[in-house]
Amino acid sequence: MENLERLKGRILDEARERADRILSAAGERCAEIDQEAKAKSDEIRKSAIERARAVAGEDERRAEIMRSLEIRNAMLRAKGDAIEEVMAEVPARIRALPDGKYLGIMKKMMISAAPVGEVEVLVAASDRGRIDSEFIKDVASELAAGGRKTQLKLSSDTADLAGGFILRASTVEVDCSLDSLLVACENELAPLIAEALFGRS
Repeated sequence: MENLERLKGRILDEARERADRILSAAGERCAEIDQEAKAKSDEIRKSAIERARAVAGEDERRAEIMRSLEIRNAMLRAKGDAIEEVMAEVPARIRALPDGKYLGIMKKMMISAAPVGEVEVLVAASDRGRIDSEFIKDVASELAAGGRKTQLKLSSDTADLAGGFILRASTVEVDCSLDSLLVACENELAPLIAEALFGRS
């Protein structure tokens, strides 16, 4: 019986020893798993922070690009508006020229645009006092001296124009108003006005 108790005690001691070893190993493994989990968690957190910083940096860069584009577009719109404003003043400025200069421009336009044959000249109501029958005779004599077979006749009607005239022949009508002159010269004038307003860019 005593042997049985000793054997039982030894088995229990061995079982306790074994259980202690298993528990100790399990504790060590738990500590290792905990360390690995902390390291992995730190790595994930660090990676998430880096990604967030990269995204924030990219968002900031995009926002800066958008701000720059908005400023640039606003500047272009302002410049375009300024150019349009000056262009809109051109007909009034031409009309405000002294008679000699103004009629010189009208004469060149009429000689350049006059079609062959009988041509009726409809003058803008505002130009009726400047472009008269004497002016028409002067232009007609220059056309004849240049060999052009054009007979100009001042119409008793006036045209609803800001300035200038309309040449009306049997088959064609030529708009020589200041507004049409401006439209025809817009591509040449706009860059010159831009340079005068803003300098070379």
